[in-house]
Amino acid sequence: MRLPRESSIDQKLSIWLHGLDRAGLVLRHSHGAVALRAHERWAALQSVADSDVPTSALLRLAGIIELGQRGKLKLRRAAAIGLIRLTAHAMPEDERLQAAHARGLALALPRRLAMPHAVLSLIPGALCDEVVLQAERYAADHGWGSLHRRYPTVDLPVSCLGCGAEIEALMREEALPQFARLFGAEYGPQSELTFRDLFVAKYDASTSGAQTGLDGHVDASLLSMVVQLSRDHDFDGGGTFFEHIPVLIRPGQGGAVLFLGKIYHAALPITRGRRYVLVALVDRRVDRLVAEGCSIVQK
Repeated sequence: MRLPRESSIDQKLSIWLHGLDRAGLVLRHSHGAVALRAHERWAALQSVADSDVPTSALLRLAGIIELGQRGKLKLRRAAAIGLIRLTAHAMPEDERLQAAHARGLALALPRRLAMPHAVLSLIPGALCDEVVLQAERYAADHGWGSLHRRYPTVDLPVSCLGCGAEIEALMREEALPQFARLFGAEYGPQSELTFRDLFVAKYDASTSGAQTGLDGHVDASLLSMVVQLSRDHDFDGGGTFFEHIPVLIRPGQGGAVLFLGKIYHAALPITRGRRYVLVALVDRRVDRLVAEGCSIVQK
């Protein structure tokens, strides 16, 4: 008897997710659970990818990814790889699937690329204090803004500050080389990297209704860096949280956390005081991409 198409796809997804061919799940086995080799699991996933994949199958994978820390890491990683493979040719329009895809990238990447890294004392404490002071002075006259629409923060560009040129030069010389050192030569050299955005963001638990954190998201950049400008005793809570590990990083004043831009992360809310961070979103230089033969589409 031929199984309905969606039932067959569900069974193949179960093979991929669990690595088991269970009795009654696949008809050619009559008893027990048989552990499958890796190539058999990949074949099951490829068979689904070659089909007209129903949205229900994608939502099944999304539901596993959404379990976060409540789900087993191995199962969530299999679901993430499955969702990315099944949506390789077209990103779904469904917002829930898009969010699950974003959360799943960190699970699917090799560990050396998925792991964030902390770099201590990247910027001197005195300069961090000066950046905060100048940011507040500028905001007193011009107000804080928000450079980003989808995941807005209370922020302003470093270029607005009197010390902006000094900060950008320091970040270019001291921070950009860290990416190739930590993630591999393909993320350097520094001469081929540029700042997509470089801004100061403010989280405020002292003012009613102010922003205290930022929900989980991925950045639009190739690479990302968050530098803590505030002193540790100036706030409670906060930090950059990565749910796929899971780990919370608070590198101390002048310290930074570096990661690939498409790694899902969040700024945990602070519960007291104010937390200022310097955020660098880094891309490869457009002129270098053109030289390498990549097509650039302006949006």
